[in-house]
Order: sequence, then structure tokens, then C-alpha cells
Amino acid sequence: MKELLRRLALHPFLAFEICLASFFINILSLASPIFVIQVLNRYVGYGFDGTLITLTSGMFIAGVLNHAFTLVRVRLASAVNVGPDRVLSETVLGCLARAKMTTLGRIPAARIHELMGGIQVVQSGYDASVICSVLDMPFFLLFVGATFFISPALALITVLAIFCSILAGWLNMRRGKRMTDVMRNESVVHRGNLANAISGADTVRAFGGHGFLTGIFQTQMGKLQQIKRDMVQSGTRGQAVLQSISMFLRVMVYAVGAREVVAGSMSTGGLIGASILSGKALAVSASFMKSRVMISQAGQMMQSLQEFVRQPLESETGTELKGYRGDIEFKDLGFAYPGSTGPLFEGLDVRIEPGNIVIITGHNGAGKTSLVRLLLGLIDPGRGQILAGGVDIRQLSAPWWRRQIMYLPQEPTFLNATIRENICLNNPGMDEDRLKRVVEISGLKKYLDTSAQGLDAQIVNGGAELAVGIRRRLALARALSVQGAVAVLDEPAEGFDIEGLRAMDMIIQSMAKVKKTLIIVSQDMRLMQRADIIIDLSRKPRPKVIFPKANAPDGETAPSQSGGVQ
Repeated sequence: MKELLRRLALHPFLAFEICLASFFINILSLASPIFVIQVLNRYVGYGFDGTLITLTSGMFIAGVLNHAFTLVRVRLASAVNVGPDRVLSETVLGCLARAKMTTLGRIPAARIHELMGGIQVVQSGYDASVICSVLDMPFFLLFVGATFFISPALALITVLAIFCSILAGWLNMRRGKRMTDVMRNESVVHRGNLANAISGADTVRAFGGHGFLTGIFQTQMGKLQQIKRDMVQSGTRGQAVLQSISMFLRVMVYAVGAREVVAGSMSTGGLIGASILSGKALAVSASFMKSRVMISQAGQMMQSLQEFVRQPLESETGTELKGYRGDIEFKDLGFAYPGSTGPLFEGLDVRIEPGNIVIITGHNGAGKTSLVRLLLGLIDPGRGQILAGGVDIRQLSAPWWRRQIMYLPQEPTFLNATIRENICLNNPGMDEDRLKRVVEISGLKKYLDTSAQGLDAQIVNGGAELAVGIRRRLALARALSVQGAVAVLDEPAEGFDIEGLRAMDMIIQSMAKVKKTLIIVSQDMRLMQRADIIIDLSRKPRPKVIFPKANAPDGETAPSQSGGVQ
């Protein structure tokens, strides 16, 4: 409810207009019972057609005005949500795009999907119909007061029925909240397993995973179906209670009212009018409780979204270095994944001069890709620093720093956009001539020539349906789209055919000639022979740093240095 009031407070004039429209709508709602009372008491009693024509005309005018005010109120209430809904979407999606991977990576993908869908839950929980029903709720006193004017006894019965409906709605809401929480948790697990089955479709078929998945899904579907049945039964009971309360209200109104009519303390028209008024008061309270359930669900999701957006974000306003040439320094660098028994590596000290060729090597799981991610600023070190131009990269503007790095990941993924948009992602202003050169250098041209749409072909499913070689070429083109001082190539030979390997070798040579700083994750001995620095992460916990080209006594190879040199 606080969020709804906050949204109204953001637009005080609109809120005033909505309240004013609500006032007129509810006042005009009195026209129907007044019409019935007057027709039965005056026209039926006296039979004067002029009275009927006047009452009917007045009722027609009231209906038109009520309709007009209703349309205006919905439009005004919708306008209240435009700004907050846009801010919410931008904030959540901005957090998704900018949250540090150190924290974002700990959230299950299924949970993130649920949170993204939660934006619509929040928007529905505070939409125009909900605002209108909340603002209508105080006016139940108007209808109860009008009923009291006709018969205090019937007004008391109406108040009792409203109290019972609110109590029943509140109890049903509490039960629903518990069931919704259970359903949400089970759905997250189910969606996670389903996504895993989809992404691992080949594995399921090649290794006979059908039976295993069937067992898991049957168990999960059994739990979900039971929860759904409980939710349906709970909702049905709630509706049945409200229907019963409405029926008992009508019965009691007519039973008590009939006695008053017989006793002469109330007219027949008054009895029917009181029935309409009491029904309207109960309907207003029932609508409010329904909206209250939606507000409660939106409030829970809003709280989850607020927790989500409180994650630390990458800096977009940090330092931007002028004339950066590609020097990098690792100072006492260490990293450990949460929950691990020890550090992946620690105490890494090495200075990389502009134009150096650095090879990062090590066994599987040694931390090669993690070191690359640290360098990109995707994750933060547990200790130590990474300096670029003498500045800690955590103090640099993240977008600027990423534009300084031509990055080829080992397992590239792409956005569901066109090939052109994916290549130009980090350089949206790239001209056509440079784009064509990048496509040709990366070896992507032959593939694009076979496609009718060329660069405008749409990538779907993150590029998973593309051949491995095409994905690597596309990733290479994306890396070459920026003209950074540093090139980070994670297993550059992987996934390429002979032609691709030749192109990759030429690209590395050309980068070395123009003194780009090359940081290459590889086990290739040919590349190691050209390296200025080799960082061997197999040595634990302090990596071994080797300087192959340093001069050694008697023409021997320079000795390796564990932990690097200052």
C-alpha cells in the first residue's frame, strides 16, 4: 500500500483529480437506488407520467456522467503509473546489465527470470483498476450512511456483512501468501531444471538422460500440481465465502426490511433501494480486498526487486585515461570463489609493458579464464590490484575500460540481435568501411555471402545454433570492432579450421607489429616461444612467472620466477 500511496504522491494534482472523479462516480452511483425508491414510492403510488419521465431522464443523465467520469478516472490513474513503471523497468534492467558478476553470478538463472517477470507483477499490482478500487473503498461509508438513513437495522446488517467479508478476505490472503511463496520456490527449481534440459538437449539424447529427466520432472510436477490444487481450493473457498456473505446479506436485508415494511416504518421502494445500497457497499469492499491481494503480491515482488537492485554496480563514471598505451600491472593479486577451500591463486606480481606478449597457461581449472575475467573487471579480486596506466581498474569507467580491450572469449555468446548489431556492440558508431574490413579479416565474409540477409541476419538463442567455427569468427569480428590498446584472446586457436588458424595467426602478428599488448590464454608452444611473459597458473597458490626473452648468463634461458618480479 505504501508504494501505491507513493505513486499518487508523485503526482499530487493527478491524485486530486482522481479522488475528485471517484467522489462524483460514487455520488452518481446513488442515482440508481434513488430512482428505484422514487419510481416505486411516487410513480407507482400516483401514476403521474411526468414524474416517470423526469426520473428516467435524470437517471439517463446520471448514467452518462458516471460513464464519462469512469473513463476519465481510468485514464488519469493510468497516467500515474507511467513514470514509476518506467523507472522500475529501467532500474531493474540496468542492474541486470551492470551488476557486478561477483554477486550476480550467485543468483540462479531461474530466479533472475522470475524477477524479470516480476516487473509485470508489480505493474499489475498498482494498475489503474487497483488504484480506483482502493480509492472507492472509503465511499462504502456513503452507501452504508444512505442505508442507515432508510433503516438503521439494515445499515447494521450491512456493516456486519462487510466486516465478515474483509475478515474472510484477509484470512484468504494470508493463506494465499504462504502458498505463493511455496509455489515460487518450486517454480524456480522447475524452471532451472527445464532450462538445463533445453540447453543440454544433445546430452539428454546422446547419453540416455530421458529416464533421469522424467523422474525429476514427475516429482516436480507432482509437487507443483498439489500446490496448484491447494491454491485453487483456497481461492474457491474464498469466493464461496464471499458469495455466501452476499446471499445472507440479501436474505437478511429482505427479511428484516419486510418486517419494517409490514410495520409501516419503511416503504417497499425503500426496501429495494436499501438492498441495492447494501449490495453496492459489499461489492466495494469485495473489490478492495481483491485489489489488496494484488497489492500484497506486488509488494512482495517489489521487495525482491529492491533487494536485487541493491547489488553493487559497475562504475560508469570512473576515470578515463588519455593516451593509454596498454601497460598493466598485477600487484599481489589473489582470487578465491565463495565456498572454496582455498584461493584459486594468490600473490601474483607482474608488470606488463605496452606491446608485451603475455601467455597465460595452466591445467584445466587452474584459473586462466578467471584471471581474464578479473582483467576485464567482470569480477573483483579477493586481494591485490590490477593497475592500468597506474590506476586500479576498479576506479576506471567500466565502459571505457572495456573499449580498451579487444576480447575474444573461449566460449562466446551473443545477444538475440542481428549479426551487425552484435559485431558493433561495443562500437555502435563504427562506419561501414571498417565493418567490412573487420568481417573480412575475421573470415566471416564467406559465411555472410551464403546468407540472404547478410549482416542483418538475426541471431537467436544466443548464437547456440551457429557452428562453433562461425561463433568464433563472429566473436573475433566483435573483438576487432574496437581499437583498444590491449587484446585478450582466450584460447584463440580453439574452434578454428586451418584457414581460421592461419587468419588468427596473421591477426596476432599484425597486433604484435603495432605494439598492442597481447594477453593470450593458450598451451600452444609456438606462442610461448614468442612470449615476453608466461604466467603458469598450475603452480599453487603463487603462480610461476617466466620471462623467456630475458638475457641469462652463458646464453641460458632466464630462470623462472615464482610470484613474479617488481
